[in-house]
Amino acid sequence: MLKKSIDEFNSVFLDIKDKCPIIVAGNKDNYNAMMVNWGGFGHLWNKKVCFIFVRKNRYTYEFMESFNTFTINFLDLTPQIIDYFGTKSGRDFDKFKETNLHASIDIDRNLRSIAEANQVLKCNKLCAIDLSKASFMLPEIVEKFYKNDDMHVLYIAEIKEYLIKE
Repeated sequence: MLKKSIDEFNSVFLDIKDKCPIIVAGNKDNYNAMMVNWGGFGHLWNKKVCFIFVRKNRYTYEFMESFNTFTINFLDLTPQIIDYFGTKSGRDFDKFKETNLHASIDIDRNLRSIAEANQVLKCNKLCAIDLSKASFMLPEIVEKFYKNDDMHVLYIAEIKEYLIKE
């Protein structure tokens, strides 16, 4: 992968919704991955940032809480990848093995990404915000997305590196 300037990172703003990237949280020895499609990118606190949402009942949540770094990986999705990374738990399945993907190691930053990714963002967490039902202004959002009390945590992270496949 080639290291690029974060300033060259533009088209991905729509990719989080349309291409459902996979986050990998943890370190080189202990990690998990899941698909995300709620989030975005912007400029906050004089930094280029991303924000993602992870439900507390997801296995990846434990890794997001335990480690300060994670990667966002954009790759060509197959139905099998969508199924495993979007609906299966890393508690029960080795998602990488089941989908024939490979976790690459960044020894300097002690984190993992997906070797087959077309684009990778290496991120440092800046903030974690527990969403609560009381924080929503529109009751229909709670009724539609949180009727089982499976609330999200909003993570805001600085994008430290942007990699693209050679």
